[in-house]
Amino acid sequence: MFRSFRLLTALLCVPLLASSAHAAGLKVSVTERAHWPWPLESPSAFDVASRAELAVFVEALADSDTREGASGDAASVARWKAWMRKVLVENFAKARETCIAGELFCEGQVPPSWEALVTTARTGLGKLPAELAPWYAEQKPFHQGYLYEQVRLAGLFPRVTSEIFPLASSERFGLELPDRHFLLTFDDGPTPRGGGTDTLTTRLRAEGIHAAFFLLGTQYESRRKATSVEQFRALYAGMCVGSHGQEHRSHVTWAGAVPGMESFHARLAESLPEGQAKLTLFRPPYGQRNASFLQALEHVGMKSILWNIDSQDWHARTTGSKAAGRVLSLMLLWRHGNILFHDIHPKALEALPRIWRETRGSGVSWVDCREE
Repeated sequence: MFRSFRLLTALLCVPLLASSAHAAGLKVSVTERAHWPWPLESPSAFDVASRAELAVFVEALADSDTREGASGDAASVARWKAWMRKVLVENFAKARETCIAGELFCEGQVPPSWEALVTTARTGLGKLPAELAPWYAEQKPFHQGYLYEQVRLAGLFPRVTSEIFPLASSERFGLELPDRHFLLTFDDGPTPRGGGTDTLTTRLRAEGIHAAFFLLGTQYESRRKATSVEQFRALYAGMCVGSHGQEHRSHVTWAGAVPGMESFHARLAESLPEGQAKLTLFRPPYGQRNASFLQALEHVGMKSILWNIDSQDWHARTTGSKAAGRVLSLMLLWRHGNILFHDIHPKALEALPRIWRETRGSGVSWVDCREE
């Protein structure tokens, strides 16, 4: 069934002029989000915090429009900014649905445009109560840094593809999910027997959460040598197993990507967890793909699953606490989406309990990957 991959191998090997969008030296923005004074214990409490995070990012984006243009592809950056302004207006309107007179950012009408939203954000931030001063001091540089990350990816696109833009309507980023719905996803596993993958899947099952795991062929082979098929299936019971490719290399530039993926997928399909009949989910390493690659995936019944909320848990600067703070901040900003962690790093095990604890009762729903 992978014949189409072979036919398209040559088309996939388009050289890139830059390294991975997630190179080790990449600057990432982190936050403990330690100073928000009120628990997210109800949908309305979630929306108060969401309006505040949105306002700080709106301020950062509006301020960036008055400065010198970003490096990279100017048209791509302009396209991303125009799209992001629309997203922010829509998300702020959702966050206003539970407004009560006198609450933060609830004065006047719902901002109908970007210009009106900027005014609302700046006015509200100028009236913050004193108890929110430490929160604002922490979150303003975080959102400025996060904006830098996004603009950088937009400036590289399409020379280097990433999660910043879709290449086809069939790709899933998480933005198609309903408001307050999030899918947990994990890359680069499995770990050796008894490692992070084992602990993580056990905790997910205890929470009643069905997450998607994107496996690397190299990691799969190592684990399978020490684990029977039955044990491997039990490891991912209740979860969804997808492919992350044979090796963690760009599948656009690597000539061996297609044959390696063909062989890996055939082996992986024989050890899927109970209830998963087929291998249908693929996450391209670094988010790098092209139109031909997506067509080949579609031809064999697979779809590209990307993300819009990145924990950056792989980065040396990110601790488990900061990964939790970053993800919570971005959940409040985006309000729905696919969340990226890595089960090969221990930070997810520290971050997730806090995320679950702080969003319990907030109206957040964890999407069942089996329904995707």
